[in-house]
Amino acid sequence: MQIYLLKDLAGKGKAGEIINVNDGYGKNYLIKNKIGMAVTPEILSKVRAKNESDKYHQDVKMAEIAQVIKKLEETIIYINAKVGDGKLFGSITSGEVQKALSQHGFEIEKRNIVLPEPIKAIGEYRLMVNFSLGMKGGFKLHVIKE
Repeated sequence: MQIYLLKDLAGKGKAGEIINVNDGYGKNYLIKNKIGMAVTPEILSKVRAKNESDKYHQDVKMAEIAQVIKKLEETIIYINAKVGDGKLFGSITSGEVQKALSQHGFEIEKRNIVLPEPIKAIGEYRLMVNFSLGMKGGFKLHVIKE
């Protein structure tokens, strides 16, 4: 029996999915407790339409992210830092990198900026940004003496 899930069901599926279950389990538990409903042709067509709509929106979002990544790859960010004895006072944080990126028009959350190690010296660095949908992009960061 095919059941359209109205609520998440641990180990079976999430709300909005169609799953196959035994007839007794479907009728006596899932339908009775309003966790799911029997699949009808109308439900199948709604699920297909929703899946197509979700795929379209995901494709649009991926295209937008790809444009941001392309622009980001071409960008070089400069951060001025106070230096003493060849080392920075403190270190460059993802918050400072985020501020520098926002000055170039990039609205990226600081938790998505990947700093492999604390930046504690002047120089050129290659940093990565994690975007949604598993997409990643990088940019060059130049830390220069203030």
